[in-house]
Amino acid sequence: MTELRTDEEQAEMLKNWWAENGTSLLATVVVVAGGWLGWNFYQDQQQATGEAASAIYSAMTEKVAQAQMAGDSGAEQEAVVLAEQLKKDFDGTTYSQFGSLFLARIAAENGDMDSAAKELRALVDTAEAPIKYMAKVRLGNVLVEQNDVDGALALVSSVDDPAYASQYLEVKGDALFRKGDLSGAREAYLAAIESATELGLDTQPLQRKADYLVAAEDA
Repeated sequence: MTELRTDEEQAEMLKNWWAENGTSLLATVVVVAGGWLGWNFYQDQQQATGEAASAIYSAMTEKVAQAQMAGDSGAEQEAVVLAEQLKKDFDGTTYSQFGSLFLARIAAENGDMDSAAKELRALVDTAEAPIKYMAKVRLGNVLVEQNDVDGALALVSSVDDPAYASQYLEVKGDALFRKGDLSGAREAYLAAIESATELGLDTQPLQRKADYLVAAEDA
């Protein structure tokens, strides 16, 4: 029942979150940096670091696309190496965190749920919004696959940001379904559909899950 959200959907969620919160977040950073001159120096340093990390990230995404289109396992492994480089050389940056998200995805796709969970737990503990929320959703999916339904339910017991409500509720539905609570799962899916509709997101995967539970209850 678990269907991982695509990176394209996550990118759209990230864009929406930044549109709503980016201005206030940037203002806070400016204040903390301390003054105009201090901010200019900070900007220069951040730009140099960001450009280097961006180049590696771009190369990684190109390798990912190559691996997906051509089924090139070699390209996928190169992408893994680049993601690990982002983590090592740019620790604490957003690019490093996206590298961790990618490594977790690859681990999950290869059935190594323990490694995926380790990467995602670190992000849940250390990353700032909205990457923290993305990591929570993906960790919830991994925990469901590991049959740790109580852990998954605890992780999404409350919604951290309305922009991620549909994803939190979907994880809740998946966990309740795995637990055997069909009515609770369907209720969660219906709430997720309502939230996704408000956000303009695709509701078909959620609708299929809700419809499946209706059929299961009727049977």
